Amino acid sequence: MKPKNLIQIENLSFSYSENKPILKNISLQIPAGKITAIMGGSGSGKTTVLRLISGQISPQHGTVKVFGQDISKLNYRQIYGVRRRLGLLFQFGALFTDLSVAANIAFPLRENTNLSNNFIERIVAMKLEAVGLTGTQDLMPGELSGGMARRIALARAMALDPELMLYDEPFTGLDPISLNTIAMLIKKLNDQLKQTAVLVTHDIAATMEIADYIYFMSNGEIIADGTTEEIRNSTNPAVKQFINGEISGPFEFKYPSQYSYEHYLGLK
Repeated sequence: MKPKNLIQIENLSFSYSENKPILKNISLQIPAGKITAIMGGSGSGKTTVLRLISGQISPQHGTVKVFGQDISKLNYRQIYGVRRRLGLLFQFGALFTDLSVAANIAFPLRENTNLSNNFIERIVAMKLEAVGLTGTQDLMPGELSGGMARRIALARAMALDPELMLYDEPFTGLDPISLNTIAMLIKKLNDQLKQTAVLVTHDIAATMEIADYIYFMSNGEIIADGTTEEIRNSTNPAVKQFINGEISGPFEFKYPSQYSYEHYLGLK
């Protein structure tokens, strides 16, 4: 029986160094079959949450449960088994530049299954049709536009029909048409395949259109959560600043350095 929440994060803290905590005692739940977005400014800890979910790093405090299993207590083989059940769309696609489109999509199938070449070719064709790029099998990544490359990366992430999809800034660098196409594909895959999706993003408009629930992060903490309508109408100053794209507010332009500009000029 599939758990109600595919991901359960409780009292999670993480830092790459002692002096700079990245996540500060956060808790969140990702329900099965829904699109949950994690939003916030750059450096708020969003991508780190994805790395913890996929077992690339482990929390210093708290728990991360995926498919009901505490990731930090699994050995390498068990983590590998969890990863086979999830797909990850990297921020800029991360296609293998020396492999064709077909070879990129086939890669996880060849690495994780014993399927015949003929069957793999059929799956590749099906995934390309799903993202609207039938006939691009023999193209190389360098021949693709940014939007096409992102869709090919999505087809590769979908190759093993994962139960859980993790999207790391899927809309970054795309023109409006490509952006809306990717958003439509994410929503379609979620609806048709009943997948669970975690969407880390800066894009407000697209996220508001497809997300079922949103967690809003700032400075390593969850400062707001709710439905798209609740987030849109939030009175939290940081959320309002982000949603409206305002320059002044809790989100600061400058890096929180312990030294002043004059220090680096040797004036202090």
